[in-house]
Amino acid sequence: MRCVRIGAHDHLARQCVVLGHHGVRDAGHIAAIVLRRLVVGQGAVQAQAVARGKVALGLVHGAHLRDQATARQCVVGWMRQGMNLADIYLHGITAAARLVGRSWAEDCLDFGAVTIVSARLHRLLYDFSPQFQTDAQPHHGGTVLIFPEPGAQHTMGSFMLTEFFRREGWYVTAAQPLRVQDALGLVSGNWIDLVALSVSSDRHLVTLADWVTQMRQASTNPDLKIMVGGPMACVDPQCLSPMQADVLGKDALHALDWAKTHVLSQLALTQ
Repeated sequence: MRCVRIGAHDHLARQCVVLGHHGVRDAGHIAAIVLRRLVVGQGAVQAQAVARGKVALGLVHGAHLRDQATARQCVVGWMRQGMNLADIYLHGITAAARLVGRSWAEDCLDFGAVTIVSARLHRLLYDFSPQFQTDAQPHHGGTVLIFPEPGAQHTMGSFMLTEFFRREGWYVTAAQPLRVQDALGLVSGNWIDLVALSVSSDRHLVTLADWVTQMRQASTNPDLKIMVGGPMACVDPQCLSPMQADVLGKDALHALDWAKTHVLSQLALTQ
């Protein structure tokens, strides 16, 4: 296993070599992916990005090579160092999940490894949910419906988004509709201000575009807003444009900021 030399960031590459000896066929390539995606600019910005890369790699290492307790201990250790859970979720768990997904797509991780790591990362969100919700804001009246594409096997992204919206005081309905009738029943039988749809593949894009159109027509709320995000928003955002959503969600914080500006502000005007 050859490690790609990356100058001052060799520590990341060495971590990847350890992964490589345990099932990742091109560990140096993964290090290059992390740095290319996360390191932008120089100085403090670069140092912060490298630190985030270490968090992602550390979680993949712990979740893949050892057990759930090791992955959990990674998170506990970072919290003791002063990192908050929101940053760990966004720059650790999310980045780790994207790294695993890209490694699978580029044939660096086998299916078994992907399944194990994904399940353990998802479990971390469940384990730390009570602590994450400790500082939850009072309910402000906003309602959001969050669901993944039909038949999705990996729902960690939509669950994480649920956690962030709950913490910010939203009434959250999390669902997994398999048919358009299920989705239409949710928006016609309940007052929903925002629908957030997570798309992880290109298998149902035409179907989902039709769902979006029908949900707008069926909604009890004539000003229903629809957000589309998930892995495909990072991998190929252009393929989501035919769905004609109101916004393409980049991550949980972007989703919350957009919802505050375009949904909650309108609610405040009507109350």
